[in-house]
Amino acid sequence: MNFKYGDEASFYKILSSDSEDHLTLPPAFAEKYLEKDNNKRGTVVLKTKSAVEWSVKYFKIKDEYYFMDGWVKFMKDNRLQMGDLLVFSLLSPPPNSIFQVVFYAPNGCVKHQICSSDLPCKEQRSRNGSLESAKSFKSDKPFYSVTMKLSYLGEWGLYVPIRFLKRYLLSNNEMSVNCVLEVSDGRKWGPIKCRDYKTCGKLYGPNWKKFREDNQLGVGDVCVLELMNEMKKVLKVTIFGGC
Repeated sequence: MNFKYGDEASFYKILSSDSEDHLTLPPAFAEKYLEKDNNKRGTVVLKTKSAVEWSVKYFKIKDEYYFMDGWVKFMKDNRLQMGDLLVFSLLSPPPNSIFQVVFYAPNGCVKHQICSSDLPCKEQRSRNGSLESAKSFKSDKPFYSVTMKLSYLGEWGLYVPIRFLKRYLLSNNEMSVNCVLEVSDGRKWGPIKCRDYKTCGKLYGPNWKKFREDNQLGVGDVCVLELMNEMKKVLKVTIFGGC
């Protein structure tokens, strides 16, 4: 039988708390494509579009098939978490089973994948698409855009233009203020310290780190920060580059 990416030899799984150390496979799929001569165990290769490969063992326990040994490493290496949707497409049948795996975050966007250099693929991709999409952003509220750099993902924090900082975020002779970042689905992170550094401002601290990690920001992403509430310093962040 010939298998091709995208044909009927595929299945999807939404990760739950039960997926932390194993993944339960759909019985109908396992019986049709993995079960051969009543085999109760075997090894498959999971690969992403970046061509990085992981070896994972599967076992049949009672009437269920599971990905087990090697599954935790695959999860950790690709920063997968509860709520992510994974699509598995069988490229090669047993005994040398190879699956192409694509990840989707709960917001429907394709998630970052690990490239051969162990950096998220997005960090090696052209920024043109993200920049062009961000340029079309329109709002009646004050906003600014910033393209993610490596320094913004580290301890330095996120750049804030000095004019935006002084006009909308700081009052009188203040040098710093606490802000709140939110995204379109209503999730919020804060307080996030915003400070005046004379030539520019920056958002920084542990809650900024949590925001960028939770939203999987990478080099080349473009964030548009829109002032939703000047009194409470709430900034809505629209991220371009994740889809």
